[in-house]
Amino acid sequence: MNAGSRTTGRSERKREADRLATLNSYKMLDNAPENAFHRITRLVADIFSAPLAAISLVDADTEWFKSAVGFAESQLGRNVSICTRMIESGEPLVVEDASLDPRFANNPLVSGEPFVRFYAGAPLIAPNGKLLGGLWIADTVPRFRITANQLNKLKSLAEIVMSEMELSREIGLREQAQKNTAIARSNLDLTLALSDIASFRIDLESGMIEWGGAYMKIWGKDAGEAVSEVDSALDRVHPEDRDTVRLAMSAAVDELEKFEARFRIVLPSGETRWLEGYGDYLESNGRPTLTGINKDITHSVDQQERLKLHTRELHHRLRNLFATLQSIMTLTKGSATSIDDYIERIHHRLSALNRAQQILLDTNFVTGSFAALVEDLCRTYPGVQWSGPDIILAENAMVSISLVLNELATNAAKYGALTAGTGLVSINWKIRAEKDGPDMVELSWTESGGSQAQSTPSAAGFGSSLIDHSITRNLRGTIERDWAVDGLKCKITFPAPDGQGNG
Repeated sequence: MNAGSRTTGRSERKREADRLATLNSYKMLDNAPENAFHRITRLVADIFSAPLAAISLVDADTEWFKSAVGFAESQLGRNVSICTRMIESGEPLVVEDASLDPRFANNPLVSGEPFVRFYAGAPLIAPNGKLLGGLWIADTVPRFRITANQLNKLKSLAEIVMSEMELSREIGLREQAQKNTAIARSNLDLTLALSDIASFRIDLESGMIEWGGAYMKIWGKDAGEAVSEVDSALDRVHPEDRDTVRLAMSAAVDELEKFEARFRIVLPSGETRWLEGYGDYLESNGRPTLTGINKDITHSVDQQERLKLHTRELHHRLRNLFATLQSIMTLTKGSATSIDDYIERIHHRLSALNRAQQILLDTNFVTGSFAALVEDLCRTYPGVQWSGPDIILAENAMVSISLVLNELATNAAKYGALTAGTGLVSINWKIRAEKDGPDMVELSWTESGGSQAQSTPSAAGFGSSLIDHSITRNLRGTIERDWAVDGLKCKITFPAPDGQGNG
């Protein structure tokens, strides 16, 4: 086979593939017979006084009869189809006596039932030029004359058949498009509902709203009826935000801007929700329409408000912390005996602040565990033991008691029980119920086993002043000191906090 033959073969296969694709697009082969085709077949049989007539569609292997007169079969193999000749030639086919025509003499339709002799057919030509089949008549006796007028009538009737096929396809495409649209809308509604988003479509002439998605979850269970018009929807918008929504709608319609608005709605239950709205203006079937979505952003707005509150609280805490640091650094400088002494004292006091801040950071920035604070102190000073119920303290109380315990532990390590390896410090506390007023926390600091006894200081240093100030002013408590022979004993009393850490 030469190159020209291969090219011709590929071209013919391509043409046949295109023809079959066009035929399949009409979806006629598997459909039930249609009355319109039956009327045309009977009409052409009457016009030509033909005992046999049919509308045939030819696929890759089969000739299918969409309508037939005088034929009981619904299909024939393409290898015995006379109509196939029209598919190949693209022209009307007239056979005066098939038994004398070498192309058809041995055809089973000619040599056997129904003994076709005369045959005349006009091709069914799709708008794209592809030949799909034919409208044909046949007789069991030869006919040696068919006029041009008769052939033109057959062609015209074939064109009517093709028009019916086009109409049927258009109807099918439209129905499928409607189904696809309905499916797409259903899928969109489901997606929006699962995403907690409501869709809206507002007819701006009638004011009616068509809702979709999660509209009842957002606008209320009664939204389908109670919020079916623009006015009723605006009634549910918070009074302070109605002008915002109206202006956004007007801008979308008059200035062709995107509809964007953030607003509150108030449900019949009194609940207030924050919504975001987005949309576009368009002409739908000649009617002005605003279409878009609403999203419930209440949770996001609440989170933003909480973040603002936390930021303000953090700012307040930082200011207090910096003020405390500044005071400690200034007063420590005044009481220090040397640079090394100053650095050591600052280090211990900053460690106390860090200890309190870290525990606050591990919880909620606002309150912390007193037991965790004492336990952390014990890791720094192994000779310290403790017992007592956990107490949740507010941030200011945590800082104050941490500084107090740090000063006591530092003094014990320098001058008291912790100077000796056998020395111990016991921290014990309990909550004492009071008949009148708040319950009280009673904390005892007891040193024992030190290498030397502490004497009562002749003058109060900054450490003692810091302890007194923290307890009496910040904790609104009292402190009693006893420089006993075996070590310092302190009794600290302050109001017990409530469940939120407030004293």
